[in-house]
Amino acid sequence: MPTAETKFPDMNDFAYFAAVVRHGGFSAAGRVLGLPKSKLSRHISALEDRLGVRLIERTVHRFRVTEIGQSLYVYCENMLREVERATRAVGDANGDPQGTIRLGVPTGLVEGALGGIFPEFLLLHPKIQLQIIATDQRMDIINDRLDLAIRAQLTEETDTELTMRVLSKVDLILVANKEVAARLPEAGGIEALASMPTVSFTGEMAEWRELDVWEFVAADGTAHKHEHRPRMICRSVPAVLQAIHAGVGVGLLPEIVCAEGLRDGSLVRLLPEYQMSQATIYIVFTASRGLPTSVRTLVDFLVERFRTFHASAHSQIEGK
Repeated sequence: MPTAETKFPDMNDFAYFAAVVRHGGFSAAGRVLGLPKSKLSRHISALEDRLGVRLIERTVHRFRVTEIGQSLYVYCENMLREVERATRAVGDANGDPQGTIRLGVPTGLVEGALGGIFPEFLLLHPKIQLQIIATDQRMDIINDRLDLAIRAQLTEETDTELTMRVLSKVDLILVANKEVAARLPEAGGIEALASMPTVSFTGEMAEWRELDVWEFVAADGTAHKHEHRPRMICRSVPAVLQAIHAGVGVGLLPEIVCAEGLRDGSLVRLLPEYQMSQATIYIVFTASRGLPTSVRTLVDFLVERFRTFHASAHSQIEGK
């Protein structure tokens, strides 16, 4: 016969279990939660006894989450996320959008386009707090407990478990500082790049490589490829941009990243008659329905601001 305990299990045990797995051990989770390691261990043991399964294998020198423990962890994180959303939904019903929004953003966007957009959003919505992780590493929406992730990639996201909303399609442009640009023959075309030093931004680096390939399309639709050996290959847009400013070489970067340098004259656009590839900047989240008002407000705000910013940056570049 079902008991009150089986009908209404202690939800704290699931939250403690998720914290232990998320932080990789009892001691680390205890420091974050402010709880003794022994108390966490008792709660996890009680959860295992109630479920009749082993969730974590632990000895003095070993900590390993079992296969069924990994499966339960995903459900626990989803449960905690829904509790947070429900709490924020109740708060939203009482007035203006409020609560904490956690998001991951590429470093280059924080230092560039989004640097001024986030403060503007916070001034418009004083009851919202933003927790921003700026990183060039790909973050996991569920395991990192993010509400949103902003990503910039040369290929679009294809994960069917996530909801995506495109912020902008950004043209990549070829740029150099004034000194390097002056060394490129005016009538040299793509072939002239063979004598130029280069730096490259890359997405995921699955393996070390020596060569990179840039693709160009001429006005008549003819496709060209330029294979080169970059002086530097890096996943960080700010690092590549800094190398270009320093004169290390020619680089291919999103136009919104280069807009300020083109405006003040520290950068020069090369081969503007050619069309390069595009990068997609988009927002990723776990659900489109039931999204907290605060998160939905930020999404709508970013879509509108990127539309305005893209138009402004493009006009600046065209005017150079």
